[in-house]
Amino acid sequence: MIRYRSDEPTVLAHPMHVPEPDGTTAAPPGAALGPLLGRTRAAVLRALREPATTTALAERVRVSLAAASQHAGVLRNAGLVHTTRTGASVLHSLTPLGSALLAGEPAAGPRRRS
Repeated sequence: MIRYRSDEPTVLAHPMHVPEPDGTTAAPPGAALGPLLGRTRAAVLRALREPATTTALAERVRVSLAAASQHAGVLRNAGLVHTTRTGASVLHSLTPLGSALLAGEPAAGPRRRS
């Protein structure tokens, strides 16, 4: 049962991997991101395992500069990517939350009780 409280922010919880009955994992960590985020945005997140400029990011994922910038912005607003601007250049890198999401690890921090 899902309870909605209008006085609290809505939170989406998604398992990073679901154990099989024998205890193994059905898919490698991060494999569930495509259906959750969309294939291109998940690819952008994976491409940022190594920091990149918008140009390098576009080349890695094979999208336009505008698309790379837009996807990085959405991921930044979600707290998964950090962007540092130096003059006209920007460098995108994963936040600890973005790294944990890719690794399929639970994020550290306080948990809310339902």
